[in-house]
Amino acid sequence: MTHGLKLLAALAVLATGAAPLQAQAGRPDPNLVDRIAAVVGDSVVLLSQLQEEVERMRLQNPTAIPQDEAGLQRLQTQILETIINQLLVLQAAARDTLVEIDNARVEEIVTQEIQQRTRQFAGGQPQFQAQLAREGLTLAQYREVLATQVRHDQLQQMFIQRKLQSALPVDVSEDELRKAFEEAATQLQQRPRLLSFDQVVIAPEPSDSAKSAARSKAEALLDSLRAGADFEALARTHSEDPGSRESGGDLGWFRRGAMVREFEDAAFNLGDGQVSGVVETEFGYHIVKVERSRAGERRGRHILVRAQVVPEDAERARVRADSVAAMARAGTSMAELFDRYSDPLAPDTLTIAFEQIEQLPPSYAALSTASENQVVGPLEYDTGRGEIRLAVVRIRQIREPGAYTYEEVKAQLADQVQRTKQIQRILDDLRVRTHVDIRL
Repeated sequence: MTHGLKLLAALAVLATGAAPLQAQAGRPDPNLVDRIAAVVGDSVVLLSQLQEEVERMRLQNPTAIPQDEAGLQRLQTQILETIINQLLVLQAAARDTLVEIDNARVEEIVTQEIQQRTRQFAGGQPQFQAQLAREGLTLAQYREVLATQVRHDQLQQMFIQRKLQSALPVDVSEDELRKAFEEAATQLQQRPRLLSFDQVVIAPEPSDSAKSAARSKAEALLDSLRAGADFEALARTHSEDPGSRESGGDLGWFRRGAMVREFEDAAFNLGDGQVSGVVETEFGYHIVKVERSRAGERRGRHILVRAQVVPEDAERARVRADSVAAMARAGTSMAELFDRYSDPLAPDTLTIAFEQIEQLPPSYAALSTASENQVVGPLEYDTGRGEIRLAVVRIRQIREPGAYTYEEVKAQLADQVQRTKQIQRILDDLRVRTHVDIRL
């Protein structure tokens, strides 16, 4: 496909939207120049939009387009249903004050997309702009088309994700899972050689004196807040949570189950604008502030103070890891050892392709030559934050390459089918609440 055809196809995708009813008012009779395929709320879908989408699909894969009139009609109907669903979500998202677009992220995505498309032309940007001009667009206009599409994508994703957070569970039958597996079987790639293992990851623990010093610092920060200090400023200066420090401790919206229990208990007992006392968790000492609350959710910030780990703490962890490895080799279950000794942030079980072992810390390379039921380690590695961890690993299973079985993908299929049914329930509810008139 030439660059021009690729660009035309991309523009056709971006043009597949709907015009507000008001936009049609300036024409004496819009049906004389086009035909309304559907009315969705305050928008219309035109027959020409469906035809443009068919042409886009034809450019991408000519054999996928039916040659008979009945087949084309069915395809247009499917496309219309997709557009109607998109409009239902976009209109609902526009009314939802809790769905906010990140305009900076939109501009970033648009710029990356334009740079990528420009690189597809041997003549660079001048040739790209010349192609746009042949299609009646300036670069600024094309940028706005892209930006509109990205905003629509973000709105749809954010709205659906927000609705899914509170969606009720949906029953998924064995027949539905079997059918989903049969439909996906032809698309599933061959399973690579897989390694499954259990692990216990030992983290150095700070001394009692280090914990006491950290608590004292947290209490001093709390005193400053009670005296009127700015929470965001203190978080940026003193918090030891690298994920939220630069944003003033901002954690965004979260529900129960997203944080450790002690933190959640504090957050969900605070009102808007309130600040907790010092809260101890396995990560250190927190000061929590709730900024906004709604049913089942909180939006908050925190300041984290960690107890400092010194070389002597690391040496004690190495001794403990040697002891855990000895117990594992003597027959103690990995589940019991995980509960007693492991860093709760580390996964207790992993299944990866042998080719992915190199993506783990370098010390995990020893797993590539291990055999089933063998205990390997302790494997010492750096977390990337100047902290060490020691992993004791038991090889659970080595599976040779082959086709995926139903049992291997059943859990993933169940998640996908349930999500699909929940989204369909959301769309059905939106359709009941919105005027939809299909005229195709």
